[in-house]
Amino acid sequence: MSKVSSRKAFLPQGLAVAVAALMMNSAHAMTEQQELQQLRAEVKELKALIHQHLPQASNQGQNTVASSSALQATPQVVPLSQQSGNNASPPAPATPATGLTARTANGAEVKLYGFVRGDAAYQFEGGRGIFNRINTVTLDNAPDKEATEDRFDATATTTRVGVDFKTPIQGADIGGKVEVDFRGGSSNDTVRIRHAYLTYNDWLFGQTTSSFLSSETTPEMLDFNAPLGIGTYRTPMVRYSHTLDANTRYFLGLEKGNDDNRLPAATAKINHKFADGAGVVTGRALLQEVRARALNSTTNQPAPYFDETELGWGLAVGANFKPTDQLTLNADYSHVKGDDKFLLYTENRYTPEGDGIELNEFNAVSLGATYKFTPQWRSTLGYGAIFYDDAKATAANKEPNEKLQQGWLNVMFNPVKPITFGAEYVYGERETAAGVKGKDNRIGMMAKYDF
Repeated sequence: MSKVSSRKAFLPQGLAVAVAALMMNSAHAMTEQQELQQLRAEVKELKALIHQHLPQASNQGQNTVASSSALQATPQVVPLSQQSGNNASPPAPATPATGLTARTANGAEVKLYGFVRGDAAYQFEGGRGIFNRINTVTLDNAPDKEATEDRFDATATTTRVGVDFKTPIQGADIGGKVEVDFRGGSSNDTVRIRHAYLTYNDWLFGQTTSSFLSSETTPEMLDFNAPLGIGTYRTPMVRYSHTLDANTRYFLGLEKGNDDNRLPAATAKINHKFADGAGVVTGRALLQEVRARALNSTTNQPAPYFDETELGWGLAVGANFKPTDQLTLNADYSHVKGDDKFLLYTENRYTPEGDGIELNEFNAVSLGATYKFTPQWRSTLGYGAIFYDDAKATAANKEPNEKLQQGWLNVMFNPVKPITFGAEYVYGERETAAGVKGKDNRIGMMAKYDF
């Protein structure tokens, strides 16, 4: 607005000077009558000039205000189930819904995003440490069971910062992402790289979430470690993706699996969106070489299965459906043979069997319903489980899990867009192959600011 005022003040002064100059020049060459007629003509011309320029100045002022508003980033709330931290969706090079924008010296667009988050939990009984550890909760017959009962935990290490890059080049789509949190290290309190990759058209190179996983069909859970029955495995990969039509896209990748494997795992995924934004359905596949490189626990010498290999695989389907604007339903199912990396809370890829190995199999499921009561309040009721086909004890794991089950109920509140407060109750059970059980019983709370 200051520019408009300056221009309004300048125009009358400039016009006055112009009139005076014209009058002085005319005084020597014209009669009084001629001067009067010319002055009238000049005044008329100057009036037209004023009417011509003042609206332009006003419009320029309005455009300046509009441009300033466009530069401001308005934080938006992203459901926890859609955040790459809790779940696993093969991310496209798209930028997140929130962020501050800038440009580098080389012309790349940079968008900063993330959140500041604090968590607290009271555990009646369960595992060692905050967040979900359903596969290792203390068993009922453990002599130190009381050490994991009635304890309080709190942390701010779940805070996350990310940067998206995009370089506008004619004929090419080039971008990248770097995202970190502070849950790294043996104590979960150091910087950890979550995503670090570059994209070139339909290709992705670097570390991100496996294509065998799906955040699109994961129920929302407050717990930072994510629910039972799904995966969040982030791993180095090379991936190709392609859009078949406006609603269908597929992904093909070679990904790093278990450290012992000689070859990368092959993954495939296809997503299809329902019409009118009513949800999505997804199908996934996994194929990998499972390599056993174990030592005989008695002699500490290579056992007959020291370098044995078998073919491991997995299939998964999932759906996210919104029957109404308020209700969202999620379901996901996986059947996996010979893996303990891609899905959370799994163990024992194989069991030594004579001169070879036997690959272990399991079924994983997650179900959830989220209801949005108002624009500020929503709640999710969820269930997750893993069922092993034939869990067997080994020298390395004398109490293998046979069954894991978990249910949760949470409430999320957004008093204003960038702020989320949440509370959640979780109850779960772990049962070993010997029939011994352990319980997970806790309450979690969270406060989060998205930027």
